[in-house]
Amino acid sequence: MAFSSMYTGATGLKSHGILMQQIGANLANVNTTAYKSGDTFLETLASQSLSGSISGVVAGGGSNTVGQIGMGTRVSTTRINFAEGSFERTNNSTDLAIGGQGFFRVANPAKNESFYTRAGSFHFDKNGQLVDNHSNILQGYKIDENGVIGTTSQNIVLPMKPELDANGNEIMTVKSDPKATTEVSMRTNLDSNATDNSESETNPFFSLLEEWNGTNDPPLAADKYEYNSALQVYDKNGNKQDLVVYFDKVTNDGDSSDKMHWEYIVTVPPGSDASALGGTSSAGLLMTGTLTFTGDGTLLNQSAYTLQDGADAKSLSNWSLANINSNGIPNFDLSFKGADGSTSSQTVSLNMGISSSSDSWNQSGVTAASVGSNASNLPGMTNGKIDAMATTAYYGSSSTISQSQNGFGEGYLQNVDFNSDGIMIAHFSNGLSTELYQVNMYNFKNEFGLRREGSNYFTATEGSGDAIEGVARKEGLGSVAGSNLESSNVDLAEEFAHMILSQRGYQANSKTITTSDQLINIALGVKR
Repeated sequence: MAFSSMYTGATGLKSHGILMQQIGANLANVNTTAYKSGDTFLETLASQSLSGSISGVVAGGGSNTVGQIGMGTRVSTTRINFAEGSFERTNNSTDLAIGGQGFFRVANPAKNESFYTRAGSFHFDKNGQLVDNHSNILQGYKIDENGVIGTTSQNIVLPMKPELDANGNEIMTVKSDPKATTEVSMRTNLDSNATDNSESETNPFFSLLEEWNGTNDPPLAADKYEYNSALQVYDKNGNKQDLVVYFDKVTNDGDSSDKMHWEYIVTVPPGSDASALGGTSSAGLLMTGTLTFTGDGTLLNQSAYTLQDGADAKSLSNWSLANINSNGIPNFDLSFKGADGSTSSQTVSLNMGISSSSDSWNQSGVTAASVGSNASNLPGMTNGKIDAMATTAYYGSSSTISQSQNGFGEGYLQNVDFNSDGIMIAHFSNGLSTELYQVNMYNFKNEFGLRREGSNYFTATEGSGDAIEGVARKEGLGSVAGSNLESSNVDLAEEFAHMILSQRGYQANSKTITTSDQLINIALGVKR
């Protein structure tokens, strides 16, 4: 029996040694990013039945009394503790932490390997790939230029393009291509107490058009209009160009009601005009029209005319009602002259706060020449819809309330960040922000069946089941926190308590072995 007791003590030593090894691993990784602590569990070994089996040692008994003595202990299983660790804020926008369930997937295409991890310490390498500390690439869904998220998981890679530096060497950069302006929005207040600065007996609604002279500098004298509002737009090459709208009140409008009428012209600097009007007195003219207000200054309607191709701009019969786009806003065409002599043409809509619900005018086939000096001849938008914020004609100084346009120049990548849905957003120097990828996340039917592979990696096993692919905040998966890393979930106090108990268990089992050894020596001494 002494030999059996020595074996029993040896199993205790071995098992408690493994317990201490697990505790040591937990303590060693107390500061490891996203480390998940491990728990080790012991179980009894088979017990030896003693009923009548050792004559003269065990008292005989009935069939219902069976004596057993344990043969020791062994490790039954180990289990990973997937409790979430606390978040630690970082200065790197590509550091990612998962709040809740889920794992990232990183891949090494060269070795056809992939791993799952919660350690989100990522950075971009020289090839624009978002990699971890072992150069494995984070996986995600690509988002196209229309904002549509793909369905095939792939490497997250910045869209790098070649470019020549100042020395003529090719370098790779991440750029946002320029976009030509196609929409302009302008809201102004036009002083109802203003005077009529440009007057015409026969065509009072187009006197600004008659006063414009593209060969002069400036093409319209300051005393010929009440107010102007300018903004910068972009051509297709990303070059900034000036767009100026001039306004003037019309007093000789032939209207006996309390309505107010204002005329306007839309222009560009004559030197930038690459259209057929370039170099003429009409250079820079793009659109002309009128605004009609109620007596209290609320916008009622708008007319807009554009010049027929190649026609004389000074003849009102060549100015036809402008095309209206699908949003009910009038359009005009313009051509810009580039610094290198190239031309850039585009169509732009001008929104002053009113749109046609049916995308049409209430007259057709008419020209500016048909208006004359009677406001009742002015066309307007069919089913005009006035915006909550629109151009007004209130008493007070004329001013620009708001203005915007949708074009932009070429931009270079400044930084990226991630939102809680795991979407990577690139920010460019031209002010544009673009969604590029959505990070994939993965879950398992039995995460305790995952296999540790070192380096904060896990791989799927038959016990864990196949990975279930998804994205953040859907189907039970957690959210993504950018500029954060998940800390180790090791509880130091708990580990030290386990260490003390394991130490005592180890010491007690070692005492079993030494005592059993003494018993054996006593037995041998009896023989002598």
